[in-house]
Amino acid sequence: MKKWSIVLVLVFVVGLLSTQVMAEEKKPVKLLGQSILSGRIGSIPESGWGYVDGVEYVNDQGGINGRKFEVILEDFQYDQALCLSIYNRVVNAEPKDELLFASGYHTGCLLSSAEKVREDGIPWVDGSMSTQIFDENIQKTYPYYFSVGVPYGYQIGFIFKYIKEKMHKGEGRPKVAFLYLDAAAGKDPLKKMRMYADEFGIDLILEEPISFTATDYTPTMMKIRSKKADYVVFWCWSVTAGTRFLKSAHEYLPKTKIFGLSYFAWEIFFATTGKAFDGVYAVSPYPRPNEMDNPLVKTIQGVVQKKERKIKIWDVYLQSWLMSLICAEGGKRAAEAGNLTREGVRDALEQMTDWDACGLYGGRPLNYSMHRLSEARMLKADFKTKSLEPVTEWLTLSEYLK
Repeated sequence: MKKWSIVLVLVFVVGLLSTQVMAEEKKPVKLLGQSILSGRIGSIPESGWGYVDGVEYVNDQGGINGRKFEVILEDFQYDQALCLSIYNRVVNAEPKDELLFASGYHTGCLLSSAEKVREDGIPWVDGSMSTQIFDENIQKTYPYYFSVGVPYGYQIGFIFKYIKEKMHKGEGRPKVAFLYLDAAAGKDPLKKMRMYADEFGIDLILEEPISFTATDYTPTMMKIRSKKADYVVFWCWSVTAGTRFLKSAHEYLPKTKIFGLSYFAWEIFFATTGKAFDGVYAVSPYPRPNEMDNPLVKTIQGVVQKKERKIKIWDVYLQSWLMSLICAEGGKRAAEAGNLTREGVRDALEQMTDWDACGLYGGRPLNYSMHRLSEARMLKADFKTKSLEPVTEWLTLSEYLK
């Protein structure tokens, strides 16, 4: 009887431990996704849908090595203080072994929360493409920050080199006016921009901050005309501000070539500005929604059709998808290495050099060692087809700008 009692106790203990191990293995992996669902730049529901649909796709493919992938969706209203408050609240409330990722869309919030994020040791994958943050020293200065784009400064360098080598045919140096939204992200690439202006022989004839709420661009247009700018680069991530600017430029600067950074490569401007968007150039690190030969686009568009999503800003929806996919891939690799922790997934993300990001660049591997995407193209808006057409191939900007 004693032997049987011992056996039963052992069976019970083994069973209890096995249950605990199984429960531990089934713990979810969580991602804090801060979206722009209201606030001063309006509602961008795509920023939330992309998280939800991307996470669901990951779970349909098996999750994080059998664990459920979950997104904690929050509306930070494009407000820096609120973004930081949400981050602190969620990180303090969630278990460290479950909440392994944070993400969002705000350069200012990244800068203000850097010390806290380093203390928490949580990888943050963001829509920000800050030149200040995602520079050559990123691995040491901001080791927990990752981007789903290429730095704004590199984008401006791309524009300047493209103007100098492909567009400017007249005598003398190209004259460029640079406008930017008056915010931390707007000022972010200024230092790099001036460097590239010197490097590529560009005359910066105007640097002008623009308010989010500006409704009359006439004074700015008069400055541009008086200085005889050949080209205007507008760094803008607001549909409202971008629409007002493009309509004004179409009226006052009909012969001036207009360029924008990645957030100007939005098909929504065809609807909001009409022909004023025709011929506008923009840098973009993303394939377009009509490129159905791209594996990632095909996958995402299949989900869009199935769920009947009304996508107005493709890039934002794609960004949230990418943030979900990148975090999930980091989680899978960390789990396979036996270190599914915040530090483990951070290391896995930084060591990711052989993943094709579900076909983001048509099969070319994504090198994430510098915590950012590496490829971009120049696009040109075509009003007849309502599409942004590539005028260059995919270029690795760090190589192209050497």
